[in-house]
Amino acid sequence: MTKRSVEIPRFAVVGRVNKGKSSIIASLIENDAVKISPRPGTTTECVRYDVEVDDRVLFSVIDTPGFEDAPRALHWIKQREVTAADRVQRVREFVDAFEGSEDFVEERRLLRPILDGAAILYVVNGDEPYRKNYETEMEVLRYTGQPAMALINRSGSGEYIEDWRRALNQYFKLVRLFDAHAVTWEERRKLLEAFATLQPSWERPIVEGVDALRVQEEHRRYQVSNIISDMMLDALTLHLSVVLPDEHALPHERSRLEREFHDKLRLIERKAHRKIAEVYLHRLDDWSPETEIELESHDDLFAKETWDVMGLPPKTLLTLTTLTGAAAGGAVDAAVGFASVFAGTVLGGLGGLGVGIYELTRRFASASNMTEQAVSAMRNHKDGYRVRVGPHPSLNFPFVLLSRALDHFDRIQAWAHAKKELPEPTEHGPKVLDQLDTSTRRRLSKTFSKIQKKYRDVPRDTRRELRARVHDIVVKNAKSLRVG
Repeated sequence: MTKRSVEIPRFAVVGRVNKGKSSIIASLIENDAVKISPRPGTTTECVRYDVEVDDRVLFSVIDTPGFEDAPRALHWIKQREVTAADRVQRVREFVDAFEGSEDFVEERRLLRPILDGAAILYVVNGDEPYRKNYETEMEVLRYTGQPAMALINRSGSGEYIEDWRRALNQYFKLVRLFDAHAVTWEERRKLLEAFATLQPSWERPIVEGVDALRVQEEHRRYQVSNIISDMMLDALTLHLSVVLPDEHALPHERSRLEREFHDKLRLIERKAHRKIAEVYLHRLDDWSPETEIELESHDDLFAKETWDVMGLPPKTLLTLTTLTGAAAGGAVDAAVGFASVFAGTVLGGLGGLGVGIYELTRRFASASNMTEQAVSAMRNHKDGYRVRVGPHPSLNFPFVLLSRALDHFDRIQAWAHAKKELPEPTEHGPKVLDQLDTSTRRRLSKTFSKIQKKYRDVPRDTRRELRARVHDIVVKNAKSLRVG
């Protein structure tokens, strides 16, 4: 005896053209390949989309064409008086009667999956007035006997939502608002849970499906954490070097080498941002999170405006560098049995303060001929003069990177698949960093500093430490978005 398979919930999205059907489907199934067009008649065939997690189909959504002539279809169905128990059969007779003809092509296409067991999601536009002629469509759908929910799509003012709600409540078991262009994961979850009330036999697969999507969302945050960690590791360890004939060639090569270094950092960030979008299944055929832009544009990684907004504020950075310096000085005091009467702590704090002031304005790394070059020149002067730029020395640089990554992550999470454009930048990323307590900032700063100092061979435990700290921040950021 074979085990009975669990029925996969199916939903037929029905409504007139350009009322938001395809947009709602794109957001529900997270697929921006769904055809969305302002021109009438985009959907001319039924298209089934399976939502899968780990190769398991959770539910299916069927995009249907709009009604073509609902009043005439309803008139045909009502020509013969039948009881409520016989209405479903009468709709079947209607579909069969015109099979192979040129009449009621759209009606027959959209009714077939419903008669085969799909629940109905009837979509209307809450920005447009309610009119009586919609009632013929709703009456035809009611004759199918299938469980049905109405979705009022709100993409603008929503001026007529209440009119629609009063009318729809008379025909549908459930009526919900749904903005396909600004849907959050929580709203998507709530809508899926509402589906279970349409068909009691679907409750178990719907609950299991929502649980699977919740696990998927947690896994995505873990993936994003790793992407951000790898980006920061690559950026904080990046260094370029070139061998020049002699020290007099440095002024001629400095600008080129520094420009190449900062362009590589920009590229590291752009690739990471693109990967974050891919985690959330956005098609990126011709899209880039950042186009090639002028150096001082407000979107550029090294623009002053970027550091002012995305980096740690001056007061916070000064406090952080002072604490870091004081800690180092305290170690000196301890090493001499505090015979220095805490002079190391005081001097260390003052030293940290000086470093902090310097770091506030140091957005660019410089090519130098200091330690590494001096050693190179002494040991192998005949082979040339070695010049290096990087790793980026600024204490604020990794905080800017992290803040921009969190801001980009917020935008990706808010990027509904029905919308083709990436949402505008938010201010949430910087606020998350502002909310970090001093202890967390200090631990982050120490981790960043370790990586910058050990850039040639970052210890494995430091890499793990970075991943753990970034993951904690990403999770807190996601939770704060849900609360907000």
